Amino acid sequence: MHIKKNIYLVLGFIFFGIGLFGYYMPLIPGTIFMIISAYCFMNSSEKLYNRIINHPLYGNPIKQYIDYNVIPLKTKIIILISMWGATFISFYLLWYTQSPLPIKMLGIVLSIIGTVVVLRTKNNY
Repeated sequence: MHIKKNIYLVLGFIFFGIGLFGYYMPLIPGTIFMIISAYCFMNSSEKLYNRIINHPLYGNPIKQYIDYNVIPLKTKIIILISMWGATFISFYLLWYTQSPLPIKMLGIVLSIIGTVVVLRTKNNY
């Protein structure tokens, strides 16, 4: 069981780093990686989990999602517009390259999955 906690701890730090990077870089989602990081810390370090969900900048949306499966409507709209905008830009840029069709379609498939996940959550609690 100790190895499992260590794996969750390492994954928590990796996803936390990606999430933190995503908060400062356009078109890279930050909150979803923070949610994954919080989940990993929930299974490995109560102290680190509490630090994430109580952070004044990004803690509240993460806690709302984990505890209540909630994404506010305004946030959902921003997520979907950003995600599909990036998807269409990527698809457009990849269309004129020698990339195989499955690579071109990957972004669309992932965006459809992301859209389903976002729309299945509640708007408020």
